[in-house]
Amino acid sequence: MKVKEIMTMDVITVGPGASIQEAARLMVDHGVSGLPVLDDDGVLVGIISEGDLILRQKLRERIPWWHRFFANAEQLAQEYRKAHGTTVGEVMTHAVISVGPELPIESAALVLDQHRIRRIPVVADSQLVGIVSREDLIKALAMAPSKERISRPDAQLVHEMKDRMAREAWVFARGVVIQAKDGVLALWGLVASEAEKSALETMALSIEGCKGVESHLVIEAEIPYHYGV
Repeated sequence: MKVKEIMTMDVITVGPGASIQEAARLMVDHGVSGLPVLDDDGVLVGIISEGDLILRQKLRERIPWWHRFFANAEQLAQEYRKAHGTTVGEVMTHAVISVGPELPIESAALVLDQHRIRRIPVVADSQLVGIVSREDLIKALAMAPSKERISRPDAQLVHEMKDRMAREAWVFARGVVIQAKDGVLALWGLVASEAEKSALETMALSIEGCKGVESHLVIEAEIPYHYGV
């Protein structure tokens, strides 16, 4: 599935010359948490979000004079402009991350996660054609048809599990014994942590053809040790 299939095309936008109050009113009236900013030619030049507006409400700390020798003057100037600007153009975020409409939704989800943002403008030929948000991706996931589980030989399931474990840097439990019977994977051995145990169980369940997981994994730190006779 591609971004163009799930994006919102009826996008509420604002111009850089609009006032902060106008932008805030648009967000409230339309129930959105951010607005793409378009110039007179319809080109995306920035985005203004709730975070940009909330920054204006924060009390600015007075910086000791000696901090000026170590502070990033350009960053401080940008923060001042955001905090005191009266127009969208002064307050908006200029470095906008955007995606194309043909991008697979899995790639869009990765961009959202890596940059810790909630929405991405969708641009084609320098023009805004839509916007895709975390909510759009969740809706696409909810509406996706459930995949029917297929049957695979037990030996294939064991091989697939071992192969996946070998590719992951976080797997420390190289001595885990993996067995399969009637499509159910059984995991035996010691692991370093609860996180590793849970992740291995998830890994097994995600293998196509796996009908269930019997986990006999033991966290090494939970094994009681007795010294002496």
